[in-house]
Amino acid sequence: MKLSSLQKFILEECLEQGGNCSRNIIDKNYDQSKSRSKKKNFKKIITQSIERLIDRGVIVGYGLKTKEKLFITKIRLTSSGRKEIKKMRFDKQEKLPLKRKKRISS
Repeated sequence: MKLSSLQKFILEECLEQGGNCSRNIIDKNYDQSKSRSKKKNFKKIITQSIERLIDRGVIVGYGLKTKEKLFITKIRLTSSGRKEIKKMRFDKQEKLPLKRKKRISS
């Protein structure tokens, strides 16, 4: 699954908080300087990323739903989300160039 840097940040932050994460934590901790968006579009972009993660089944969102809009206040990782983070961390870890010597058997 291909994820954006914002989506990776959301998953990592949720895992660091113990699997449950408030929307306010994500809004505060992700610097706008990392994003090229304008200030007025910043929250909209975070909301879209969260909704796309929900559609993929990686997280579950909790909040309020009105007739026109959905307000996500809290998110929780699913088991597939935990697997995705584990895979993402494994791919990010550098491999050491260890060389093994062949044993001479006599």
